[in-house]
Amino acid sequence: MKTFMNATLLSMLAIALLAACSSELNDAADLPGQPALIGAHGAGYSHLGSDNFHAKDISENLGWDISSCRTCHGVNYAGGNTGQSCNASGCHAAADGGPEACYLCHGDALTKKIYPQWYTSHATHLEGGMGSNTTIPCSNCHDQPANYSDPEHIDKTTPGKAEVHFNNVLAATKTLGTVGTPAFNDGSATCANVYCHGNFTNGNNKTVAWKGVDQAKCGSCHGDEATGSGLPSAPHPQSSNDCSSCHQSAIDKAGNPNPATHVNGILNVFGVERTDW
Repeated sequence: MKTFMNATLLSMLAIALLAACSSELNDAADLPGQPALIGAHGAGYSHLGSDNFHAKDISENLGWDISSCRTCHGVNYAGGNTGQSCNASGCHAAADGGPEACYLCHGDALTKKIYPQWYTSHATHLEGGMGSNTTIPCSNCHDQPANYSDPEHIDKTTPGKAEVHFNNVLAATKTLGTVGTPAFNDGSATCANVYCHGNFTNGNNKTVAWKGVDQAKCGSCHGDEATGSGLPSAPHPQSSNDCSSCHQSAIDKAGNPNPATHVNGILNVFGVERTDW
């Protein structure tokens, strides 16, 4: 009788652990046939090419919230009740926060850069580009969480989405020709009325697509995008196409902008830095 009760208790404990570990185990049919061999989550849960890869479960069923994984794997994902560490595969580095490392969900696991890699826009804004050294931190466009468990990070209302909240001083730079206020259209993923893309005196005030390409080519912010000429239209003086004759500290005679002074909120003209334009 004692042996039967112990076996029953062990079975109940195993079922409880299985139910707590994965959102995929809500139905009896989802329980793996050989948990001792393939684990509570089913075959292929740790295999990158598998249809049952855990990243799919986390994104589609958990809403990117992996806090429930701690129930079985421990608060630091080192094994917990299961004895199976989430940091033992080599994919998750405990020193970086294990499965909570920023670069795992939105970044590059090889370089450990924490911003999304699938569009060039993030790299250009955070690291600067060939035309400008200006960099914009994540917190200037997003409510940056202090840690993984921060309520602003994983929310149930819009899981997997980083809301945009403009509070960048450069984007809101005011000139005599500034119109409107910086705005991000969530539906079309476009930015409008930002200094960085021509919302200034003699500028084009271009609405740019975050997922677009070549959004800042010469002539797009000021000048003629079709011809690639950076010469603004009248009332800007039209006497010369050599921008360096007036803006020598910002551009050379070949038309190459100086990344240190280009798109920095200051008008460089005749060797003088002006903010009254």
